[in-house]
Amino acid sequence: MNNPSVIPAFDFRDMVTPSGSKVITTSIKVASYFCKAHKNVLRTIKRLESDCSPDFNRLNFEPVEYIDKKGEMRLMYNITKDGWMMLVMGFTGKAATAIKEQYIAAFNWMAEQLGRRMAMGEEMQHRYAIKETRSKLKGTIGSRLMNERKKEKHVLKLEHEHIMQVTQPELLIG
Repeated sequence: MNNPSVIPAFDFRDMVTPSGSKVITTSIKVASYFCKAHKNVLRTIKRLESDCSPDFNRLNFEPVEYIDKKGEMRLMYNITKDGWMMLVMGFTGKAATAIKEQYIAAFNWMAEQLGRRMAMGEEMQHRYAIKETRSKLKGTIGSRLMNERKKEKHVLKLEHEHIMQVTQPELLIG
């Protein structure tokens, strides 16, 4: 008899988060989405640590601590896309396959968002650099232009702060 699998409904964008310029998930999220006990996911990661190269492990599985519901410190891992792929290869079944597809979509979506954010930030930084250079030049030419420079300096500072906010991937969360 063919038993249909029940796939939980979730927003794939919650599956991953930006961390610097990388997109990561956690061992807790993997356990939750794949309906596995976290200790079993940790055991699988430990097995991968002995099977994979030290470089692969260092780049893709970052051990971190979190505070559990009891208020105790526990181990979990921040996992990159490559680490996630290695980890979930052995998860089988229709539900697992559907969840894998959603995770892949989430990783790709977040990477695209980070890429767009960085491209937009680079363009803004380029325009800012031109404005800043012109303004500095004014300050060296004469007293009238120096007063203009003083006025522009505050506006340019605010623009620079805005650019820094735009280029920070952590702001994608929320």
